[in-house]
Amino acid sequence: MRDKNVKIKCSEFMARTLKLFFLLIVLAIVFSGCLSAGPAQDMELSFSHIEDKEWLLMEVRRGSESIVMDREQLEAVNLGGVYTIRFENGRFSGVGASNRYFGPYTPGNDGSISIGDIASTMMFSFIQPEGLAEAEYFSLLSEVSRWDFRDEKLELFANNSGPGAVLIFALNQ
Repeated sequence: MRDKNVKIKCSEFMARTLKLFFLLIVLAIVFSGCLSAGPAQDMELSFSHIEDKEWLLMEVRRGSESIVMDREQLEAVNLGGVYTIRFENGRFSGVGASNRYFGPYTPGNDGSISIGDIASTMMFSFIQPEGLAEAEYFSLLSEVSRWDFRDEKLELFANNSGPGAVLIFALNQ
């Protein structure tokens, strides 16, 4: 009789252990699926996702200061195409306040980027959209050393001698 009780308790223990084991496997599968299925901006992107698209400058952040481009207002005064950038085949190009600009770039595998010398047309600019001088924009671009893509925005990080700056671009649609 005692052997029979031991066998019943042993099989009950085995059944509970197997149920617990299968439950843990199911939970592991569910949680691993949840972790891997995040938004696209959380996935690791290569710079090729940035290339061959035109980007509009939306904001320049420096410490607690920020210059925000009011694209609707700029469009209303026929300045919607200012402060753009495009990366393509190792060369970047775009429009500053008045001048077109271009130069070489080299993206790294770790979010780094090297921006080469910037060349531009030489038209005199009377405008400073949102108070951002074209020379200042070119200076910030020349200091860019890192990039990121989050919340559907391209972020270029400038590490100049003062506090760093972030140039935030949105896709021109």
